Amino acid sequence: MTDLSTAVLGFGNELQGLLDGVLPYAGGEAPDRRQVIVGSVAGTGHFQVQVAAPNGLITLVKDGAPVAKLRITFQCTLDTPGQYLAIVRSDFELRELGDRTPIARLDYIRDAYKVPASHWNVHAERGSASRLLALGNPSHSGEFSKLHFPVGGARMRPGLEDFLAFVLNEFKVDRCSGADDVIREGRERWRRRQIATLVRDAPDEAVRVLTDLGYAITAPADGPKLPNAEKLQSW
Repeated sequence: MTDLSTAVLGFGNELQGLLDGVLPYAGGEAPDRRQVIVGSVAGTGHFQVQVAAPNGLITLVKDGAPVAKLRITFQCTLDTPGQYLAIVRSDFELRELGDRTPIARLDYIRDAYKVPASHWNVHAERGSASRLLALGNPSHSGEFSKLHFPVGGARMRPGLEDFLAFVLNEFKVDRCSGADDVIREGRERWRRRQIATLVRDAPDEAVRVLTDLGYAITAPADGPKLPNAEKLQSW
């Protein structure tokens, strides 16, 4: 069985490397505010990973001056077999400087039932959306920001690297030299992990594709592993 604290510390080190390689510090900002810290979540057995600054908020700069905040938090545990690190929840938010309401959020909740496990919330109200909600879903608040846009479920959801690329490319905040390479490398690392998880969810499909590619596959002695239909079908 994998040691949870060791796995989480390794994940925290990866996150530190990603942030340091992508986002420059604000002038005069104390480096320890950007230090990734790991702490236990009371009563859950989970660990929380975020930067040390209050609420996990990271300052974004344009031409060296603070312009926005980025909030990045993770809650982690081990998967059911106790073999791999699993994300229980992640929250990525972009906020204007001095505003507590996000511009956009990319949320993941592993055990979500009423909303997609991974989804965008966009805080940009639009009258046509409110009117359509009033007609079709009158129990809804009518707020555009309360709509949950599904983005691939637990397995195919965007990673933090995709969120960072969105912020950098759309809002043109300052980036470190070589940031694009750091993001691409992190994105590949993230997707390889998700592919491995998908293989465990759909081993029959992995066997089919590998066989088509010319690999010889030997079934386990106790028989083929069954697909995890619940994960494959969830949003």
